[in-house]
Amino acid sequence: MSGFQLEDFQAQLDFPLDDFQQEAIRNISEGHSVVVCAPTGSGKTIIAEYAAMRALAEGKKIFYTTPLKALSNQKYFDLKKQYGEANVGLLTGDSSFNRDARIIVMTTEIFRNMLYGIEGDSSVLSYLGYVVLDECHYMNDSERGTVWEECIIYCPDNIQLIALSATVANAAELTDWINEVHHDTRLIWSDFRPVPLRFSFYDRDRLLPLFEPIGADGQKKLNRKLKLDLKGQRFAKGSRFFRPNELISAMAEKDMLPAIFFTFSRKDCDKHLEYTFPLKLLSPAERKQLERKVDEFVAQNPFLESSPQIKFIRNGFASHHAGLLPAMKHLVETLFQQGLIKVVFATETLAAGINMPARSTVITKISKRTNDGHRILTASEFLQMSGRAGRRGMDDVGYVIIVSSQYEGAQEAATLASSPPEPLNSQFTPTYGMVLNLLQKHSLEQAEFLIRQSFGQFTAARRLRPLEESKAHHEAELQQLLGFKCPVGVTDKDFHGYLRAKELVHETARFVRILQKQLKQHGNSPEVHKQLNHEQGKLNNLRATINSSPCNRCDVLRKHERVEERIQREQRKLKTVNRLLEEENNTHWRRFMNIYALLRETEYLNEQDKPTRRGELTAQIRSENEYAMAEILLAVGVIDDLTAPQLAALVSALLNDSNRENLYVKFHLSNAVGEALNKVDLLLQRVDRLQRKHKVAVGLILNPVASGLVEAWAMGWAWERLTGITNIGEGDIVRLLRRTADILRQISRIDTLPLNIRLTAKEALKLIDREPIKEIELIEEPVSVAVAATSPVEPATEAGQLLPFPSVDSLNGASENLAVNADAAEESESEPEATLGVDSFQEALPQTPELPQS
Repeated sequence: MSGFQLEDFQAQLDFPLDDFQQEAIRNISEGHSVVVCAPTGSGKTIIAEYAAMRALAEGKKIFYTTPLKALSNQKYFDLKKQYGEANVGLLTGDSSFNRDARIIVMTTEIFRNMLYGIEGDSSVLSYLGYVVLDECHYMNDSERGTVWEECIIYCPDNIQLIALSATVANAAELTDWINEVHHDTRLIWSDFRPVPLRFSFYDRDRLLPLFEPIGADGQKKLNRKLKLDLKGQRFAKGSRFFRPNELISAMAEKDMLPAIFFTFSRKDCDKHLEYTFPLKLLSPAERKQLERKVDEFVAQNPFLESSPQIKFIRNGFASHHAGLLPAMKHLVETLFQQGLIKVVFATETLAAGINMPARSTVITKISKRTNDGHRILTASEFLQMSGRAGRRGMDDVGYVIIVSSQYEGAQEAATLASSPPEPLNSQFTPTYGMVLNLLQKHSLEQAEFLIRQSFGQFTAARRLRPLEESKAHHEAELQQLLGFKCPVGVTDKDFHGYLRAKELVHETARFVRILQKQLKQHGNSPEVHKQLNHEQGKLNNLRATINSSPCNRCDVLRKHERVEERIQREQRKLKTVNRLLEEENNTHWRRFMNIYALLRETEYLNEQDKPTRRGELTAQIRSENEYAMAEILLAVGVIDDLTAPQLAALVSALLNDSNRENLYVKFHLSNAVGEALNKVDLLLQRVDRLQRKHKVAVGLILNPVASGLVEAWAMGWAWERLTGITNIGEGDIVRLLRRTADILRQISRIDTLPLNIRLTAKEALKLIDREPIKEIELIEEPVSVAVAATSPVEPATEAGQLLPFPSVDSLNGASENLAVNADAAEESESEPEATLGVDSFQEALPQTPELPQS
């Protein structure tokens, strides 16, 4: 055990550690993994910093994983300042800095990809001592939550995990699961907030406390003065849209700034921003400093000069959402952290972990629009946003203000503000890539074992205990009933025949009476007579069967009948219970096997259940639908002859999941791209049919609405010219271009593809990757990148000697080839966006050609 302990760490700090931080650090020192659940802003990161210092002292590596690429960049700079440039590296899907450092920051997807590439290589993993899973509550994310589960399941158990999460209802259950599938794990739970929150309600006229002072019963009660603010309150037509000026002025008078105003649409963010122009909240010194910093940043990034945001930023106000250029968001984040921007209007994605501490948060609505219509915010969403209020070491209290709307009033706000956090739910989902990567390393039986290790399977097992108990009860009851012995030796078959005959006698006798009545009413009819004679004969036979049966004279007949009724009832109940258990227990494995069956049929897996050449290629892809992407790459005559800009345009159509209304691009795709899109359309229809056949529900996207922009950008158009031919937001364009660049990067690294395709992809990537698409975060502080071949970082032994250290090139394994879709980790908006499927893709493109052959 290392000599570096809690006391050594505390001695280096100029503030005392909280109790939960000390408890977590002690457990890490003792070799345990930890799950740390504490409120946003409570200081969970200090625990990861201890693990980093311990790793340095032990000569081990530590991986610091985050859910967002922007958060990885930010954490990289923070750790580099703290531990020195030589000790900190950064890995993203498209670049790396100091990749042999002891402390390496990366997105969670990068770590997952490493595990797929190196699992079982103990000589490499022995140097990795700790992995931090920051923002672990992202497991709840419907699209990406599965990544956290995969990391925990596949991470070797000699590596200590430090999972940092906001408060969740089932933290103990999460800890129990990690303890079962990975390593001895302890839960560190705290509801202590170093900066307490004070909730207020703004009814468009007054700013009042949301709750009464807490009484002896400890219950939060709605402020009596707000009880008239009812749900459905009617605002005058001109005041239905919230105008923030009066509230900001009131907050400035009460010293409640800086503040983040959370809203749920980009459009509203920018509208709110426009109302702030008359406000003057900066001191002369602040204004001068702000002007200088903005001028310097714009000089480095001249494409920002024409942005309408700049004039508001110079006044101390800004928007922050996915529709903005990354450079603009970076500028806003930096200036807000420095206290030069007083108010930021942001979408909820700002609450996802970016370090922008504020004295106050304002939630302009407590409902949001989703694909399923409007709904009230969940308690977890509300906690994430409200938790941004209060800066430790700077504020005595954090202010949370909820704004009244015509749909929700004070009562709904009070209910939400006093609601407990929600539980984490498993989002584990087998994919094509998961199936192929697991079967590269494991047998089908071993893969099944790993799939059944998911958090969803673990929680289902607990949730299904009542069903298991019910099953055991019904089985015992059935066993007892089946033990009944007929005293006259009638077999079960004969007894069932006797009971069936008794049922048919009643039915047949009733039918005979109906036929007799018809003869009386309508006179003789040969056909009715014939049918009557038939049914009468049938009735006589049934009665004879009954009369001849030993059961007809048995003293325990009624008891035997009751036993048979109970047997049938118990069998029906047992069948229902077994069906429910089957559905719950085998959900993930059934999906895995559906994908497996498709891959076997299409020869992506061989008879030994190992990936074929096609399967190995597909295993290197990270996209929405890896199989569909592989089919396109392997098809003859689809992408072979495309130029670099044309290939970029085609790839973008496979990634553009936005279907906002009334979008336009004044650039016509080249004929070659149009023809290729038609061929891809046919291929995706074939994939769709296969997926339906095998009950595989993986999305298919073909949306070329913005592909013209991608082609024009790759052809060298200037950014100002590009944005002038469309109404698509700059941030959306950047996101699409970055996702396109990521897939092009992956294509360029798949060595089993034809050389001309790889070179075209590499050229397209180079054409796309220029300002403002290039990462802005790494420009602020240039990094001297250590070259592994000439200056490897090596751990010191206790005797002070140096041992050979494995390169992270080997750790990263397939990270180069299994490159993460880095920009899938970028923020997404709450506005609903429909996915354009293959069925709806019929744009004005050239004549559909024949289906290409794979």
